[in-house]
Amino acid sequence: MSRWDYVIVGAGSAGCVLADRLSADGAAEVLLIEAGTGNPETRPEVQVPILFPRLFGGDLDWNFSTTPQPGLADRSIPIPRGKAVGGSSVINAQLWTRGHRADYDGWAASGLTGWSHDDLQPYFDRAEQRISLTGLRYPLPVTPAFVNACARLGYAPAAEVQEGYALARATHRDGLRHSSADAYLGPARERPNLTVLADTLVRRVLFEGTRATGVEVEGESGVEVLRAEREVVLSAGSVGSPHLLLLSGVGPAGELSRHGVPVVRDLPSVGRDLTDHLLVPLAFEAMGFQSPGAVASPEQVSQYLRDRSGTLDSIISEALLFLRTREEIEAPDIEVVHLVVPLGEHERPAAHGLALGVILLRPRSRGTITLRSADPHDAPLIDPHYLSDEAGDDLATLVAGIRAAQRILRQPDFAQWLGKPLTDGALSEDVDDIAAYVRATGGSIHHLVSTCRMGTDEHSVVDPEFRVRGLTGLRVVDASAMPSLVRAHTHAPVTMLAERAADVLLQH
Repeated sequence: MSRWDYVIVGAGSAGCVLADRLSADGAAEVLLIEAGTGNPETRPEVQVPILFPRLFGGDLDWNFSTTPQPGLADRSIPIPRGKAVGGSSVINAQLWTRGHRADYDGWAASGLTGWSHDDLQPYFDRAEQRISLTGLRYPLPVTPAFVNACARLGYAPAAEVQEGYALARATHRDGLRHSSADAYLGPARERPNLTVLADTLVRRVLFEGTRATGVEVEGESGVEVLRAEREVVLSAGSVGSPHLLLLSGVGPAGELSRHGVPVVRDLPSVGRDLTDHLLVPLAFEAMGFQSPGAVASPEQVSQYLRDRSGTLDSIISEALLFLRTREEIEAPDIEVVHLVVPLGEHERPAAHGLALGVILLRPRSRGTITLRSADPHDAPLIDPHYLSDEAGDDLATLVAGIRAAQRILRQPDFAQWLGKPLTDGALSEDVDDIAAYVRATGGSIHHLVSTCRMGTDEHSVVDPEFRVRGLTGLRVVDASAMPSLVRAHTHAPVTMLAERAADVLLQH
């Protein structure tokens, strides 16, 4: 075949949902295209939960990095993105958090009718009927100590409200990673009306006038055209989807012209509004425990795959705390992640250790995705513009969050597990020292969103039904379409978004 009803570009968390839902009744021919490999689930590093950091920088990762960041001491920050069927759900940290009510009610208040917290709960529920979620079976002894320290400081259990402390929920089944491909494509892959095409790069979207008619792809058989009778849906993520729009002539006309790309639609906001969660790790040597998976041998990995016992089921982030740095704000602005490895690049390396990751939940800084060249093989320029807000609120909030994390570190039942800090300044209380520490150690937690932002205003890229403004037959469904960054790790919100989008598409 060279013609399908729906052509979905990107087999990540959103693309897998859409491929399953749109092909379920057998009425539509659906093509799902993925640039990466089609069978990543065969690799131990994918299956065994704790081993996911070993996937960063490998062939299942797009190996993106940012431009040098002035706000972070001119460092270039790695941005891992999954390059396989399953997308980033194949290489991520497997955390599942929905976000705070205020996130989605904020979307509705911005004019997105039908996108409130209560409107979206059925889609989260639907996703959680497919994605297998479990608690960690073998948390390290230091993890209850973190929880106890949070309780002693007056924080409450998070329960149904995402504020306070909680043990992590992970996308696991029987002690192994449960990716979006496992959950959604597993049941769907044998359908005769669903085709999954892996190891195939989409070079551009094709148009007749302002209507998307298909895509130009490059694979084993060379360059060819694949037609979409009804819709082209971009689900290539917050880097891939805006990049593909720009390569296809949809974006700021000036930028496109500079790179010799014919303009199909002058849409200035494509690639703008990039937002990401910035994480600052307070890392220490370990006292009295070993970090799981740090030196796991092939024999230990094989043993785990046989009997699923032991700490290799850890996801590194074993507990979470959502807190407000100021009483007057409506919802948490900082997350503290309890990590059982010495996450980050530090002055003194250590194989075993722990860290508290301080995450800025609602950054004001905005960045961009722009073309490096018109060659689809060239990665775009990724500039999150961290800590660039004029008022300096992002840095001030992080400083307050680090001070809150330091209070946890000083609680006796947690402090007993801490050795020496791996970077000087981790325990400093001086504002200037903490700010310097943020700039020296801060990095991405890989939650890029909003580069094809949904909205009702003229500056948005897609409308509330995911349609690209000014064009027909083209939608964007992935993290890039999120109206704003939510107070959550983004796998769950993106899956919810795709469940909502599937309903929208099936109603047309």
